[in-house]
Amino acid sequence: MAKKLKKSNIKWKQVVVSYVLAFILFSALTVLPNWSKLTGVSVAVQLITTAMLLVSMALYVYFSDREVMENARETWAMFCTMIISYMIIQLSQLWKYGIYIVPFALCSLVLSIIVSGKCGFFANFTIIMLCFMQAINWQNHADLSTDKFFYLLFSGVIEAVFVSFLLGKQYKRSRYVVAGIVLGVISLICATLSYLIFEEVWSWTEYAIIASCSLGSGIISVMLMFVIVPVAEKIFNVASIFRFSEIATSDNELMRKLFEKAPGTYNHCLTVATYVEACAVAIGQSAVVAKAAAYYHDIGKMKNPSYFTENQFDGFNPHDNMTPEASVNMIKYHTLNGLSIAKEYGLPKEVQTAICEHHGTMPIKYFFLKAQKYTDGFLPYDGYCYDGPKPTTKISAILMICDASEAALRAHGDKNNAEKIVGDIISERMSFGQFTNCDITMKEIEIVKETIVTTFLGVRHKRINYPDERLGGVK
Repeated sequence: MAKKLKKSNIKWKQVVVSYVLAFILFSALTVLPNWSKLTGVSVAVQLITTAMLLVSMALYVYFSDREVMENARETWAMFCTMIISYMIIQLSQLWKYGIYIVPFALCSLVLSIIVSGKCGFFANFTIIMLCFMQAINWQNHADLSTDKFFYLLFSGVIEAVFVSFLLGKQYKRSRYVVAGIVLGVISLICATLSYLIFEEVWSWTEYAIIASCSLGSGIISVMLMFVIVPVAEKIFNVASIFRFSEIATSDNELMRKLFEKAPGTYNHCLTVATYVEACAVAIGQSAVVAKAAAYYHDIGKMKNPSYFTENQFDGFNPHDNMTPEASVNMIKYHTLNGLSIAKEYGLPKEVQTAICEHHGTMPIKYFFLKAQKYTDGFLPYDGYCYDGPKPTTKISAILMICDASEAALRAHGDKNNAEKIVGDIISERMSFGQFTNCDITMKEIEIVKETIVTTFLGVRHKRINYPDERLGGVK
């Protein structure tokens, strides 16, 4: 089994600062609006409650979703989304029935797209509990004898659970429309239960208003989500699943430039994307993220396309007049050039990571063997390898295998030796320890190998010979 990476990249100073600022801001938002009701006990209760909820959230993120804590942009995006959700809940109380139209699942919806579902759930839960405790704390005589408090807690938690753990990171907008309708139905059920429990006198007029508001809250959640997500992407430089879906297509400026400058590389990227997407689905990774990474993994070859075999259409190879060392430098810089282009065009960090890692620290075999012919004795690999880093994600590992497999299978593969070719590529990379920094397992690697072979056989399937005779047109 490939060794699982245990290293933590958390910048604790940034984390502490972000949580302290969040505590100060939430404390101000909960205390200042109730200035006229201030007592020492109520202020202390509110501050302690806010602190406990944020500490609980920090512990949850650290143990269950540590990658969020390692990324300052995602942490700030999380807190800003929480503040927006909190403000909407508080402003809704300006109207008698406003609480029923509140999009309780908004925080969970947004964060499940731009951060993670687990983080989205607990952030949403934290906001619901903060609002609930605030509502109870600032009453003159605290009690639960109102359907609004029950509805806030009951509906808020259930909607957060539904969005975070049942919907997941879907990039089909139609799924979110359906989710909005379902959220509205859940809100309606919760509002009805609250009304039945706490209202002694039934009023059809009042219930109709409550039911209409709660039913519409689900669609409002989805509508606001589609407004907030692109703004959050721009401000915090985070990528949603919608962003990956937009760039994972050949119909965009950067891919068109790749086609114009390096058509061979362009077609190689499209073919590799077919393999990578199939492998990602097979081991439970995001197909659209994997596809986007494969589309752009070789964009650095646009800088010097003629130095790469797939773009040499006139038979001239500039490497014939270069030393192996010079050729190695020219070849390996395509990852650095690719990273530079990716940053220039604002590609997501996941794609940038894949660009840097898809060759890991593997030797550039062709030029190493070429240099070895002119060397007496053992030639060390130093100076003939890519600069790395090794793959740190499963998608980078898949891309590494698929990239090398596509080239090898295209060069001399057929259905009889395809499995051996892919197996040798994987074994070679394992012997150089290329998968020690990511958590891909041997079982998943075997699934990747089988998927590549199956995909290759599907692409290279036999067709019947078409007759040479031409048919005449219909008169």
